Amino acid sequence: MRKVMLMLCLVAGVLAADDRAEILEGVKVINAKQGTLPGSVLCVKEEAFPLVAGNADGALMPVASAARYGRGKIVAVGHPSFYSADSLKLADTEKFVRNALQWLGGGQIGIYSYNEAISGISSLDGLAVKTVNTIDEIKDCQVLVVYPDSMKNVDELEVLRQFILDGGGVLTSGIGWGWKQITNKNLQTENYFNKLFGPAGLLVDDSFVNRPNSEGYPVAAELPEELNVAKALAFAKDLDAKLKLVNKTLTTARTVMADDGSDLAKDFDALIARGNRGAPSMNSPWRTADLVKRLAAIDFTKNWQANPLGEYKAHPGARNYPGMPPKDSPRVAEKIVTIDLTVPRWHSTGLFAVAGEPLTVTIPEGMQGLRLRIGTTTCNNTRHDHWERMPKVDMEIPLVQRTTTVTSPFGGLVYIVVPQEKAAPKTPAGSTMDGKIDVTFENACAAVWFVVGRDSLDDWRRMLAECPAPRGEIESDKVILSVKKEDLLEIKDKDPNELMKVWATVADLDATLTDIPLDRKSPERFCMDDQLCAGYMHAGYPIMLPTHTAKQLLDAEWLRTKGDWGFFHEIGHNHQNYDWTFDGTGEVTVNFFTLYVMEKMCGIAPRQGRMTIKQGEDMVKRWKEKGQTYDQWKSDPFLALEMFVRLQVAYGWEPFEKMFKEYRTLSDDERPKNDNQKRDQWVIRFSRFTNANIASVFDAWKVPISEDARKACANYPAAAESIFVGL
Repeated sequence: MRKVMLMLCLVAGVLAADDRAEILEGVKVINAKQGTLPGSVLCVKEEAFPLVAGNADGALMPVASAARYGRGKIVAVGHPSFYSADSLKLADTEKFVRNALQWLGGGQIGIYSYNEAISGISSLDGLAVKTVNTIDEIKDCQVLVVYPDSMKNVDELEVLRQFILDGGGVLTSGIGWGWKQITNKNLQTENYFNKLFGPAGLLVDDSFVNRPNSEGYPVAAELPEELNVAKALAFAKDLDAKLKLVNKTLTTARTVMADDGSDLAKDFDALIARGNRGAPSMNSPWRTADLVKRLAAIDFTKNWQANPLGEYKAHPGARNYPGMPPKDSPRVAEKIVTIDLTVPRWHSTGLFAVAGEPLTVTIPEGMQGLRLRIGTTTCNNTRHDHWERMPKVDMEIPLVQRTTTVTSPFGGLVYIVVPQEKAAPKTPAGSTMDGKIDVTFENACAAVWFVVGRDSLDDWRRMLAECPAPRGEIESDKVILSVKKEDLLEIKDKDPNELMKVWATVADLDATLTDIPLDRKSPERFCMDDQLCAGYMHAGYPIMLPTHTAKQLLDAEWLRTKGDWGFFHEIGHNHQNYDWTFDGTGEVTVNFFTLYVMEKMCGIAPRQGRMTIKQGEDMVKRWKEKGQTYDQWKSDPFLALEMFVRLQVAYGWEPFEKMFKEYRTLSDDERPKNDNQKRDQWVIRFSRFTNANIASVFDAWKVPISEDARKACANYPAAAESIFVGL
């Protein structure tokens, strides 16, 4: 039997190699249009094989894969825009698509529920393409182009499955991370791509697959066998798996594979059974060699996320992060918190759900749309090659019943989440609370929760003395700081109002520069985490920071006089306007906010801080030695920033303020549609506000603009000579 299985595997391998060569003939690079971040398409079974791979946290992951399924065939990519009109013009993407369609069977091609493909594939010459309006019409097609996540129901999936099994070909896509982010549903059990193509050996997870270079995803002559889950698992069973690729392939796949009783699933279970229910920590992290422990942890997390209302004991990892209150700490039997439904996003409660203990939440009768969140971090570190804490510790669930009881294995600060206005919760009939409701919580631990304008210094000191939760918050209507209680104790003799005045100044300066109202719809949040999922720090909601930076985050005098580039940079990201941020400047224009706050609040002008004249001249010198190209310019954020710093030093902040305000007034027709228009509008508008020829500046710094833009700026006086020094 073993010999037969080995022979079948060899035959499948030879067939897959031939299929891959046919699909990729004449294809060197594929790409998706600018601004997209594709996900991975995992190959789980022998019949599935990777086509093209990219970079996912330092390891290869497939961004395009294929499979034979029954008598049919499937080709899938990790983003729906690969088949758009814009993407088909990039690199060899059109050739790839034509080859794929031919391999899938050619003939009549139908496009169903896939707008990107309708705009792209329908425009290709020489193909018989039609739009399919109902699922029943696919019987007239040899190949179907479809986006499963836009299909209507499971019944349609089964019709399409039979179409493939009977010999049809399918060109498709899935983007696991985007689907999960939008729906907040379970990829393993609810995602249509995985429901349909999982049995064929293709799955999407929540990984990002980055382009290895600016051209896109290059086609390799061969890809490692371990990109296939079945082969990676066979390798891991016989060896003490330390290879990053094996670890990456197996841990990623385990997060989305169905527990279907297959031989593959049984092999996984047998391997995981060798693990234990310990937990990583900052002092004792789990690395790639700890594969069995990591798979066991993923299994626990997967089961918990699939059944968040189950009863769970406290996980050993809860003590490491987010922490546990001291033994025998009192619990708050009942607390009523008023929630303002006109304020979107997270609402703090001053409560901490203790790991392994039930928390009961009661909302008004008839209330719809609210969510319960336990835990402040949003970082899922499953994809990291080492873990300093359990990779997933937070949870968020819809409150669909009037009373909900939930037991988190990790615990954390408790929040009520109000959706953005477009999905605002419905207020109970007859409410007289002016958009406010009362939510009741039972059985939680009191946490420090100081709110500016509500609490006094006596309240502050009392909270620090009496609240046992390991984490707490300081809140204003501009910014909220979520940190360890021990960090709050370090400033127990300080006035938190003074600290929040500083953060209010930072928030208001950012709002002023980008021209949004100072009165925010909801505050920005900062959260401390022992291990982040991306970067040293990163922007978003909340802004995520490493735990050891809490001292600076809470130091009003430090922030006001010295400033902090990292904090100001990340909150600046949340204020960037991408109408004036073009390719290569995402990490550049954000520092307008950093420099603006440094100067306006701290009194540190750009040339007095990180961007000194000498540093700028040295960067320009090195750039010239390398050939002085635009690609080099945009790959070095501080070199690119130097150009803008010279503009700011020459003309001050006023033209930036005026120009950014003008951008806010543009109609959709006036807004730039692509990078070429962004650069052109930048020089034309800035020239007008400075009364100087800024087109000549972009030319000198090798930033491409059109001839029309040059002509529009030609009548302005020459730009300041200091901008061109060293060029």
